[in-house]
Amino acid sequence: MGIFDLFKKKTTESTFPENELEESLIRASLDISSRNEFYRKLLWNELIVLTNGHSESEEGRKTLEKDTEVQLVTLENGQIPVFTSTNRIFDKGVIKEQVPFMTMKGQDLFGFTKGATFILNPYSDYGKELIPKEIESLLNGSIFEKTNQMVITENTEVQIGQPLKYPTELVKALSNLFVKVPLVKSAYLATIKMDKSEKPPHLIIAMDAEGNMSSVFGKAGALAEQMIGKDEIIDFVKIEDNNEISNYFINQTEPFYKRK
Repeated sequence: MGIFDLFKKKTTESTFPENELEESLIRASLDISSRNEFYRKLLWNELIVLTNGHSESEEGRKTLEKDTEVQLVTLENGQIPVFTSTNRIFDKGVIKEQVPFMTMKGQDLFGFTKGATFILNPYSDYGKELIPKEIESLLNGSIFEKTNQMVITENTEVQIGQPLKYPTELVKALSNLFVKVPLVKSAYLATIKMDKSEKPPHLIIAMDAEGNMSSVFGKAGALAEQMIGKDEIIDFVKIEDNNEISNYFINQTEPFYKRK
């Protein structure tokens, strides 16, 4: 069973979706090409976990301060429930009263609970088990190598060119990231469109780099996710020999980033 086979849809109606993360959760359960988007949003959006040891004055939202120790609620099977919005806590009426909870960016939550198994929205229409191996590959970026593959058949034509509106802020942010990544020698930007696709052109970033690019793709993709529009798409590819798309970048464009 693949790690995404654990998505499930229950039959009872729900108020899904209430935010972008929940929208991406639904899309990812139906379309394999949407799973990359879901994982990125899972990393960079605020998630909600329940906390133990509360009194009446401590009910509701809690803020984690520096060096504060927090005991998270776990289910009988050892899984930690995590939620995409506060309403998800009370879905199906399983939890009937207000409970103490804490919000934390997904990357931070998963980073300090390594080795734990989470269950996303356990009482809701859509949920997902997040096992330790999956979380580890999410944090190190290798999961994006599996979920962000673009297959182009031999007879498919593509249209590639430069964007009408140059994404200056995105380019600046990616350049600052690549400075810290010795693998990346240079990076290029364009827009690409499949000839027969009804979807508009979208951004594509090509990197001339050495070694395994899984972590780089993950970090760059997560950064771009915060800066592009809700319905925008961005692809990341590695410059390769004897590749027409790579040849376009090398021969017809200038890199927006080049290692000094």
